[in-house]
Amino acid sequence: MDKKANTYKHTRALVLLLLILLPSHTIAQLYFPSSNYYHSEAERFNLNSESTTNYQNHLSVKPILDSKSNRDSIYHSDRKVYYTVTQKMFNENLIIFKGEDFWCSIDPVLDLEMGKGGESDSLTRMYWNTRGLRVQARFFNNISFSTSIYETQIVVPEYQSNYINKHGEFYPIGNEHAQKNGFVPMYARTKPFNETGYDFGFAEGNLSIIASKNLNFQFGNGNQFIGDGYRSFFLSDFSGNYPFAKTEFFLFEGKLQYNLIYASLTNPYRLSKFSTPEATYERKIGVFHHIDYSITKTFNISLFEGSNWRRTDSLGSHKPDYLFLNPIIGTNTLIKGTESLNYNSVFGIGASYTLKMNKFYGQLLIDNSTLSSLQIGLKAYNLILKNLDLRIEYNKAIQNTYLSEQNRYNYSHNNLSLAHPLDNSFNEIVAIISYENSGFFITNKIIFSSQYQNDTLNIGNTILQPKSTVDLNTQTKRNIFYNQLELGYRFNKSNNLQLFGGYLFRQDNNPIEPTTTNYIYLGVRTKLRNKNLDW
Repeated sequence: MDKKANTYKHTRALVLLLLILLPSHTIAQLYFPSSNYYHSEAERFNLNSESTTNYQNHLSVKPILDSKSNRDSIYHSDRKVYYTVTQKMFNENLIIFKGEDFWCSIDPVLDLEMGKGGESDSLTRMYWNTRGLRVQARFFNNISFSTSIYETQIVVPEYQSNYINKHGEFYPIGNEHAQKNGFVPMYARTKPFNETGYDFGFAEGNLSIIASKNLNFQFGNGNQFIGDGYRSFFLSDFSGNYPFAKTEFFLFEGKLQYNLIYASLTNPYRLSKFSTPEATYERKIGVFHHIDYSITKTFNISLFEGSNWRRTDSLGSHKPDYLFLNPIIGTNTLIKGTESLNYNSVFGIGASYTLKMNKFYGQLLIDNSTLSSLQIGLKAYNLILKNLDLRIEYNKAIQNTYLSEQNRYNYSHNNLSLAHPLDNSFNEIVAIISYENSGFFITNKIIFSSQYQNDTLNIGNTILQPKSTVDLNTQTKRNIFYNQLELGYRFNKSNNLQLFGGYLFRQDNNPIEPTTTNYIYLGVRTKLRNKNLDW
C-alpha cells in the first residue's frame, strides 16, 4: 500500500473512532456569525433571561457558540409571510437541506456599497463590492462546520487607503525591504485594482467537534475576539484570519471556562530563498490562554496570556521552541518572562459586572513588566425603550505596548495589531448609540482619539517598529474625531440581510498633513462579519 493510501486509511479510522466516542445525546452547535449585531443580541437575551445557566454566562470569547444563548429567539422574526420567496427573504436561510441527522444551509455573501466623498471636500466615486457564499451544517448531533468565501474589489476614502498601503508585505531587495500589496484590516492582503483600488479574496471556516457537555474542539481558518468591549486589549479580529486550533472546556458545573488557542501567524516578510513561483512568508506561532470564572451570576473575572513564538526564521527554517505547547496559563510567562529571544508575550486581567440590563466591563494589560493598557466601559441595553442601546468606553495604552526588541515578534499578524488598531501611545473614547424597531435600525458611532506621533522617528507607537526609548513629551499629538451615522432596514436575521445608508465624517489634525473626510454611502449587504474602518 502506498503512502497516500495508508494516510487515507489512518485518517478514516480516526474519524470513525471520534464518531464512536462522541456521546449521542448532545446537540450540535454552530457559532453565531462574527458580527457585533449577533454578539449584542446573544448578550441581550441572556441578560433578560432568568434561566441563564453557568455555561451561558461566558460571552467574552467570540465568536459565540449558539448554545450559550437562544439561537431560535435570536434568529426569529415576527413577520407574517405567505409565499416561498418572502419566507426566504425575511425569515430563513436561502437554501436549507435537512434530515433526521443533519441540517445544512447555504446563503449568499454580499456587501455592495456605493458612495461619494473624499478628502478636503473633493468628490470621489467609491465602492465596496463583495460577493461570496456561506455554507453551514450540523450533523451526527456532535459535529458542525461553517465555511465562507469572499471576493472583493474596493475603492475607499484616502485615510483608509493610506493605512492599507502602510501595512503591506515586505519584499527583500538586497539588505533592505520594499513594501507593497497592503493588508485591509479585518480582511486580507490586496493586489492593485485599476488605478486607486484594491482587489482581494479569502476563505474562512471552522469545524466544531463536541466531545461532551464540558469539552469542545474547533479547527479552522478565522479569527477570535476576547473581551466585552468594542475594542479589546487581549485579542481582536482586527488583523484578519489565521489557521487555528481551539479547545474550550468547562469545570465546576460551568462556572469556569478555559480557552486554549494555537494559531499560525504571519510576518509578511517574503523569504529571500524559495523554490515556489512566489516566495512564502516568515511564520510565527500565536498561543492564547484565557480563563473566565463566574464568581456569581453577575460578576465574572478573567485572566489572559497571549504570546508570539518563532516558527521559521528569515530563511524559512523550522526552529520552534516546543514550550509553546504548554497549556497552563501563566507558566510560560513565569519561565520566559514577557520577552526573550524569539518570544514575546502579554498578560491581562478582565472583569465584568451586570446590573439588570447593563454590563460594566474592563481590561488591564501587562506588557514589558508594567501596566500598559486600561479599558473601562458600559453597555446599556433597552435604555428607556426596547432595543435602544448605549455603549460608552475608554481605552488607554502607553508607549511600547505590544512591541518587542525584535519587531518581528511584536504582537501582530499580517503587519496589523492582534489587539487594538491604534497599537499604543493613545487615549480613546468610544460612544455608540443604536435603536431598532420592526426591522428599521439607526446607529451613531463617535470615536475621539489622541495619539503621540512622529513620521520620521521610531517612538514606539506602531506595530511595525521595535521598542523605543524616545521621550514622548518631546513629540506632537495627533487628534482624530470620527463620527459615523448609519440607518437601514434588516430584512433577515438568519443571514443579516440589510439595506443601509450612512454618512461618515472624520477629522484628523495630523500636524504634518491634516485631513477631513466626508463620505456618503448606501448599499445592500449580508453582514456576517465585522467591518470596522474607524481608525
